[in-house]
Amino acid sequence: MGNDVQTTNNRRTNLQILDDKRKELGEGLIKYRHYLDVIPVNKQEQFRNNFLELATQDYLLSIVDTKELVRFASNVTKTGLDISPSSKEVYIIPFDTKVNNIKVMLPQAIIPLNGMQQLAYQKGFLLTMESVFKFDDGSYESESKLSRMQQSYLKTADPEWVDNHFIGFDVVLEDLRKELPAQTKFVDLNYVQEATKTIKDTRWKLQTWRHKAVRRAYGDFMIPKDRKIEAFEEIEALNDSVLENVDTSSGKTLTIENEKALQQLGIKLQKFNGVAIASNFQGKEKYLEEFGFAKNGGNYSIGYEENTKVLPSTHDMLKAKENSTSKTTKTKKPFVVLYAYLSKSMEKDKIKTFVNDVLGLTRDDEEGINEVLADLNLLNMMVSEYTNSNSRENIGNEEKIADTLF
Repeated sequence: MGNDVQTTNNRRTNLQILDDKRKELGEGLIKYRHYLDVIPVNKQEQFRNNFLELATQDYLLSIVDTKELVRFASNVTKTGLDISPSSKEVYIIPFDTKVNNIKVMLPQAIIPLNGMQQLAYQKGFLLTMESVFKFDDGSYESESKLSRMQQSYLKTADPEWVDNHFIGFDVVLEDLRKELPAQTKFVDLNYVQEATKTIKDTRWKLQTWRHKAVRRAYGDFMIPKDRKIEAFEEIEALNDSVLENVDTSSGKTLTIENEKALQQLGIKLQKFNGVAIASNFQGKEKYLEEFGFAKNGGNYSIGYEENTKVLPSTHDMLKAKENSTSKTTKTKKPFVVLYAYLSKSMEKDKIKTFVNDVLGLTRDDEEGINEVLADLNLLNMMVSEYTNSNSRENIGNEEKIADTLF
């Protein structure tokens, strides 16, 4: 009997929390109703109902400002997509970024694979996507083209095996009207990881990977102008424009003094990824507002400056190694560090061309070199693309030379 009462109380509490979030979203719709002007008048009521469904997205509401959410959701609806989570046409999820050196959480629109397939079908295309795996013998293939022997090695239920063997996606676009040949684009795993590294709700990681893979492939597909998938293009343009339109209304960050004052008041702060969320603040909301906290989805949050290293540990290890082998060198110049790092994977005569033409840097641009060294994952991707393109050029040159000999 006691357990039944407790369950009922918990259910009532959860429903009350959901109602509070709907109420706050409803107040946001009234306060920022001018953002709805981009939506046809006869569709605004449906948008309001769909927007209130976002009350179920607790993580999104806890860290994205209501004003920004109303603006962004209105523009997503303008493309013709339904923002309600139950429709599964498009998901609004938070991404981490910086505005004026302050970390903020901004919404991004992610279309699930079945949604992108529907948009493509409306234009007469069949869009499919397959995972590509690399095997221990060095062979690699997409799922539908695996031999029986390769299929016997698949262990897709084993996360560790997938991490070690999954290398990307094959995105295939077939023309149902038979006007164009089938087109296939391989999208490397490194690209989708780099494009989605700031996603903050990892529950949507796979959906986001697929969305970004289709975006990468779409740019290379040959599609007639009258058959462009406008909704997908508009969503990506909207995602790209978020930084330009963001409103950093307060611009305040959490200070050490304010944090200590809140602790004395008994207010606890949960800090992660540049955002501090207050808890145990009932009856003390005015202090949070005075210190610049914003109310989002029933929670109060504010940005804070994280202590970040100028360079990653990989660079520190490289620098330590160089210092141990050189008695005369006290502090390595950035261009020396970059040269030493690139020489591990690139021929020496290629390094200068890569640094000057690809990175757009000179040996005196210390700030630019430090920025490059601060993101070695991105640098490795650029090196890989550069060396691969050179390999293809070398093969072409060898064929030309062979033609003159035989």
